[in-house]
Amino acid sequence: MKKLLLLACICMAISTIAFSQRVYLADTAFTTDVGYGGAPACCNAPHMLYNGWNNARSKYEWVADAFTVPADSTWVFDTVIVYQYKYNTTPSYLFLNCNLQIYDGAPGLGGAVIWGDTSTNRISSTGFTGIYKVDVLPADSSAGGLTGNLRPIMYLKLAVSPALRLSAGTYWLSWSAAGPGTNNEDVPQKVLPGRVNPPGQMGRGEYGGVWQYLIDSGNAVGFNKIIIGSAAAVATLGVPAINNQPLATLNQNTPNPFNGSTNISFYTAQPGYARLSVYNTIGQLVAIPFDANTNAGHHQVTFNADNLPEGIYYYQLNTSAGVESKQMLLVK
Repeated sequence: MKKLLLLACICMAISTIAFSQRVYLADTAFTTDVGYGGAPACCNAPHMLYNGWNNARSKYEWVADAFTVPADSTWVFDTVIVYQYKYNTTPSYLFLNCNLQIYDGAPGLGGAVIWGDTSTNRISSTGFTGIYKVDVLPADSSAGGLTGNLRPIMYLKLAVSPALRLSAGTYWLSWSAAGPGTNNEDVPQKVLPGRVNPPGQMGRGEYGGVWQYLIDSGNAVGFNKIIIGSAAAVATLGVPAINNQPLATLNQNTPNPFNGSTNISFYTAQPGYARLSVYNTIGQLVAIPFDANTNAGHHQVTFNADNLPEGIYYYQLNTSAGVESKQMLLVK
């Protein structure tokens, strides 16, 4: 039972949404170490100076990061999940406000706002991810090192209302958060296991009205983010279809719960590339059961989880039609 509670983690924000949701983007990289009380910890590379980046609403600070809608795809979404922390708080700390904007290009480099504003509070729910932001720099030893518990990372589930429909192209999410008081609000940057800064990041920040790319000790940084379309949003605005049949459909695995192996089936209306990935609840990729070009039709893959610990997992189908995700439970 204790294992399952620990594995709840960042996907508490996702699991409250019906399985018929469409997860278009799950761009997260958090966990590097075991931290306070055995909880996951997020630690940057030791040579990097900053734990995160300021985006305090009280100081008119913003951060932004890019995402791409693939060619020949359409995203219809009504939920964005981002992540925040504030120093010297507890897991019960709640952010009170978050503004969200979407740009059609890089902010400060010609991109224009196509959705959102600087005043509407978009938070629909928020809570503790189960992950602590930590540090190994000597200057920050007072924060407790890898087992520090002064920076609990919170998820902010933001409502995109009315739902937004985006065609193929590159866009930028930009947000600014606020909690009680006037201290800095911070966004944890992405970090891979082994305390590796992910390559090719494009995070930007606005301070004093000036946008700039965010660089830490020569490394460009990026931010964790998830984009989801609920069943209601997709049904309301529509998605590409052939003869009223979705271009791609991901089915619930069987059996579920399962022990050892389970079958995952999906449908593609057109020939093309398909990738089936499995993630744990802290966003780590644990398996790729399928990664190939397919013919049109129904497909089934057997996923063997003998080498994985029991708990909740998320499997995701990527095709030219977009991304769809479902949850499964491994019991041993």
